Amino acid sequence: MSSQPYVFKNIVNSFRYLYNDADLLLQLATKAEGFDKTQLSRTALLLFVLSLEGLINRVMDHFLPPRVHDFIVEREENLSFEDKWLLVPLMVSQIADCQFDTSSYPWSHFAELVRLRNDYVHPKHDRPAYYRALSPHTWEPLDWKRIPVNSGITEKELIYRQTQIPKDPYAVLPEHVVKAKQIVDDMVTKLDAFLGGRLNADKWRHSDSMKLVYPEGAKLTDIPNSDNTRGTTTTNANNASKNQGVA
Repeated sequence: MSSQPYVFKNIVNSFRYLYNDADLLLQLATKAEGFDKTQLSRTALLLFVLSLEGLINRVMDHFLPPRVHDFIVEREENLSFEDKWLLVPLMVSQIADCQFDTSSYPWSHFAELVRLRNDYVHPKHDRPAYYRALSPHTWEPLDWKRIPVNSGITEKELIYRQTQIPKDPYAVLPEHVVKAKQIVDDMVTKLDAFLGGRLNADKWRHSDSMKLVYPEGAKLTDIPNSDNTRGTTTTNANNASKNQGVA
């Protein structure tokens, strides 16, 4: 067996792994019991939202016009999550006056998911949560539809109003994650329409590419076949190359 190492490089498709991980956690949450259901749900919820950030960053790198690509990408960290989604259709789409309508769905609900993401990623010390007593030592999250009259508690303290997803991380359930997933899918569908179908062409949004980078000048045919594949690294590398192949 040859001792020559061969090294592949992959530019990670963050949308793919974040979205797929979120989807798996949602499936597990649906089958889970007790508090496991909430823990899996809130993690899936956050990953679905983060997947949209991974997607728009990748779209900017791949599809921005060459004349502005380097200028914009180098300043990527200075652009807000929402500004990136507004900017891309304006700069990439071939459709006249192509832009998201920020007053309607899915943008209205996407904007709430961005606020949700910020609340999770930048947690504040004074984030309130309310619970209804079932007994002196047993509580359940207060339903926004059952706020006691004259309690001084408002709807906006309990839920994100458009999506009706609870603000209390202890109240998140699979049904809320399903809503978030639908919003994510609808945002991706809308962006794909703006970009003339380029996100789905050749399964681009779910693809990874593997490039043989060492040794210099090596080809795939130079790599000896071996039945001694082992570990998850080999499996993951093979999975990563399925959609787009290797070079």
